[in-house]
Amino acid sequence: MNNKGFTLIELLISITLLSLLMFTGNYVYSQLASRWDKELGQFDKTAQRAQSLNWLQHALQGVEPYIVRNKQKKPVFLFIGANTSLLASTKRGIISDKYPEFFRISALENENRKFDLVYQAISTKDLLLLTSDQEIEFSHRLTLLTDLDEVRFSYFGWADLAAKTSLDPAIKPAWFSRYSGIDNLITPEKIKLTLVKNGQELNLFSILDINANDWYKHYIEVGF
Repeated sequence: MNNKGFTLIELLISITLLSLLMFTGNYVYSQLASRWDKELGQFDKTAQRAQSLNWLQHALQGVEPYIVRNKQKKPVFLFIGANTSLLASTKRGIISDKYPEFFRISALENENRKFDLVYQAISTKDLLLLTSDQEIEFSHRLTLLTDLDEVRFSYFGWADLAAKTSLDPAIKPAWFSRYSGIDNLITPEKIKLTLVKNGQELNLFSILDINANDWYKHYIEVGF
């Protein structure tokens, strides 16, 4: 009868091999877990970015003519479009799906010398805006996108209301880097928002009411 068991050397070799297998398995698991966390985090960032772009497009497509009075008490449009910011009214806001809202989209430089795209808004339910110089205290602030290389607004439309109603065929709408409904007495027909990140460019387009001057004529006729 053979009662021979494991020798000490065999036992040490077995323990060493088992330790190697456990170490290898743990290393592979940690690598897979790290990769999964990284991919999951990237997915979350991508999903958040897609949602922010959808919100942004939704708000821009809802921009509508909104009449206020200037310092001379004459009706003008609440629309102040600059190269890196836009102040207007939208019927498709981000903070509420029941009421239109006044909003401002701004490109703000951050500590990385990049730009964050910030959306500020207040519902028309909470603010009655009557004049062009009335102060707007926004109740909501949301950072939509971060670390952008460039943010650029462009506006397509007539130079002013006089150009829109002119019979001169040589006068045509064009693209502008700035557009004021207060000065022009009309709103643009299109908005283009250009976003650049890591060398990649994305353009968002919005087509607005091309008959905004009818709103202006209405308020003139009723003596607003």
